[in-house]
Amino acid sequence: MALAELDSRKRNSTDESAGSKRKKDSDLFIKHYFSRISPEVAATFTDEQKHAIKQMFGAREIARHPVEFRRSIPFGRHRFYLIFLSGRERRAFDRLKTEGQATGYVAYALAGAFWLVPSVAIAAMLYFFS
Repeated sequence: MALAELDSRKRNSTDESAGSKRKKDSDLFIKHYFSRISPEVAATFTDEQKHAIKQMFGAREIARHPVEFRRSIPFGRHRFYLIFLSGRERRAFDRLKTEGQATGYVAYALAGAFWLVPSVAIAAMLYFFS
């Protein structure tokens, strides 16, 4: 019984600290966002509107990918960035479909042919000309 009470107290304190952390993170996001708006306009927003803005701009955690390559490349006076990310697809198929990113077997067949046909042609040339 004492362990169960201790466990529930620990869970409650963790929930409270997570709630205060979320509120603090939310306040930091709102403060940053509204620092770029005139104070008169910022004062007209309600808490619900602020929350909606936070949700819309996705003040969320940064996604972690199994393969994550990010580089900034100097080129003359300018710098360009290169990002390569790879990982499991987490978006729902319906969302992919509405965004036009859902591909069927035809797309995979075309992509495979795009790589397979030149490879077979090069192998055949090497075989016949050597």
